[in-house]
Amino acid sequence: MFIRAIIPEDREQLIQIIVKQKNFLQCEIDIATEVIDETFNPAEDYQALAAFDNDRRLLGFISFGPIPLTVNRFDIYWIAVDPDNGRHGTGTVLLTEMENRLKKSGSGHIYVETSSTEGYLPARLFYEKNNYQLVSHLKDFYRDGDDRMIYRKIY
Repeated sequence: MFIRAIIPEDREQLIQIIVKQKNFLQCEIDIATEVIDETFNPAEDYQALAAFDNDRRLLGFISFGPIPLTVNRFDIYWIAVDPDNGRHGTGTVLLTEMENRLKKSGSGHIYVETSSTEGYLPARLFYEKNNYQLVSHLKDFYRDGDDRMIYRKIY
């Protein structure tokens, strides 16, 4: 497996990975696609890393960027692994690579938000397994019965 920044030629594979996610609503797919497209705009602060196998097949990606008006505070916008390839450590490798790159700018915080619904339980467990702490739980944020869960990791 190797990691590199995404390039425009990766777009179709990136979108296919997003579409394959069972828990993403259409509106989430649309926003994830928009974030990917904005990553290719040099005026934006978005960054995205992708993991590839030895045959150069895209395994997953992580998109992140600085939080405006903060110092060394970053949001993870999306992390997705091809479900046909999941549970083989790709997400952890991407998360670790992002963290290592961010550490070069000094200490800071990484935030990620997710849903409280059952479909997002694997995401919540993934963040907890990787030492992200739940710092905010906003009831009925997205809709009734769908809370906003915000995790943070200090590095």
